[in-house]
This record gives sequence, structure tokens and C-alpha cells, in this order.
Amino acid sequence: MEITRPLESPPTFFQKIRKSMGKYFWGYFFVLPSLLIIVLFKLIPLIIGFGISFTNWSLLSAPDFVQLDNYAKLFTDPTTGKVFANTFYYAFLSVPLNLLLSLALALALNQKIKGLAFFRTAYYIPVVAASVAVSAIWVWLLSDFGILNTFLTSLGFQSLNLLQNTKTALTSITLVDVWKNLGFNVVIFLAALQDVPEELRDAAKVDGANSRGIFKNITLPLITPAIFFTAVMGIIGSLQAFDLVFNMSMKHEGGPARATSTVGFYVWQNAFKYSKMGYAAAISFALMAILLVLTIIQWQMRRKWVYGED
Repeated sequence: MEITRPLESPPTFFQKIRKSMGKYFWGYFFVLPSLLIIVLFKLIPLIIGFGISFTNWSLLSAPDFVQLDNYAKLFTDPTTGKVFANTFYYAFLSVPLNLLLSLALALALNQKIKGLAFFRTAYYIPVVAASVAVSAIWVWLLSDFGILNTFLTSLGFQSLNLLQNTKTALTSITLVDVWKNLGFNVVIFLAALQDVPEELRDAAKVDGANSRGIFKNITLPLITPAIFFTAVMGIIGSLQAFDLVFNMSMKHEGGPARATSTVGFYVWQNAFKYSKMGYAAAISFALMAILLVLTIIQWQMRRKWVYGED
């Protein structure tokens, strides 16, 4: 007797994809929305912006292709050199200072002291505070009639125009940036310090090591991954500095005399004040190239000093 089998319908496109991905299908499925967001709001705008950097688009007229003129202008525009110098000064002052202060505070907070939760919260409040509010507070504190100058004049000293002086304006804003972002690194370092095995410290004490030796030979090497992370993120963030500069020097247009203009601020001016979208895009991609090179250098150097990267 002949046995007939029912015809099986061919697999659908969805079933083929699921079969090819196997057990990882649902993982890819749930990652897809985030991937689409990255493509739509990161990758595509990046490609469009790169194309704009080769045009003279001014928001008021149709863009014309100008080849490498915008990138060539980076080497002849004196303001571009000034803002890049300001940005590097901002980064190389704020990042080491932030790392040193936050590590010192984390070491202090990693002790069994009363009110520890309060101090941890207090140091993190500026991080979540709005940059506009932080800027307004510090502009008032450093103004002619602020607390600092009122205190100095009461002692018979001359008031300091820190935000109006070309020699001190950028340094003042940089120190405000350090104060605002200090709490983020403190939290990272605290987590790293609490992850150091207590058994290693106890063994070192038994062997006669003092506190300095324990920190140098045990604690510091084990928290180098956290130091590496905060250093990389700090350099990337500081080279893109904009909000504090914008809010604390807006009346001076990045001044006085361009003393506080950073690359981010200059990009904003060219794009939305001078309507030079093409040139603004070129500056942005020049900064991105510098950030990429610095990040690659740091990534390659990590093997020499970061614990666990041998």
C-alpha cells in the first residue's frame, strides 16, 4: 500500500532568518531597535555631515561642491589654530587634575567614616546638575559683586576679573569643569577600590608592607583599568567642551579676545551664527580625526600599564 505524505509549505523569509541565526535569533532581534537608532541618528547623520564638509552650504542657499577648500582653510584660518590650542589646554589641564583629585577623594571615601553616604551623594550632585545652572552660579560667584571679589575687597585686595581677563578666563572655566565632573570619576574609582580583594592587603600587611607600599604595589595596579577608562572618557569629553564655555563666555563671544573659544564653541558659531555649515562640518571632522588618533594611541599603550591587558 502506497503511503502519501502531506506537502510541506516552504519556509517563510522570517523562518529562514531564524534558522540561519540559530539560538542567537532572539538576541539579535532585541538588539535590532538599538542598532536602528544608532544607524538613523548616528551613522547616517555622520555620512551626511561628511558630505556637507565638502560644500559651502550656508543654510540660505543651495550647497556647492568646493572639494577640499574647507579643510585647506583650517590651516590658514588663525582663529581655528587659536581654538584648537585653547581646546588642548582645556583638556590637558582638566583631565589630569580631575583624575588626581577624584582618586584622592575616592581613597578618602573608601574608609569607614560617619556620613559616608552623604559625602558620596554631595560629590555627585554637580554631575547631574544642569550646565546652565552650574554656569550661572559660577559666573555670579566670580563676578565683580560675587562672593570671591566681595571677600577680597573686604580684606583690602583688588577685585579679580577672572572671566574678563584673557590670562585667567579659560583656566577659570576649566576649573569649573573639573569641579562639575569630579563626582563621576569618584564613583568609578570607588567601585574599583571596593573591588580590590581585601585578602591581598591583609597578606601584604602580614609581610610587613606599609600603607604606601600596599597602595603602590597592590591597589594602584588593580585599579588601572578604571584609570584608563576615566582618562579616555575625560580626553574625549574635554576635547568636545562646549556647554560651560557657551554659558560662561556667551556675552564675550568666546572671549575676551577668543581666550575661551574651544573647537566645539567655534563649530557652533560657524554653523548657527555665521551660517557656514560646510566649514563647521570640516572643523568637526578634523576634531573627530584627532580624537580617533588619540584614542587609538591610548588603546595601544594600555598593554604597557593597564592590569590584565598583557
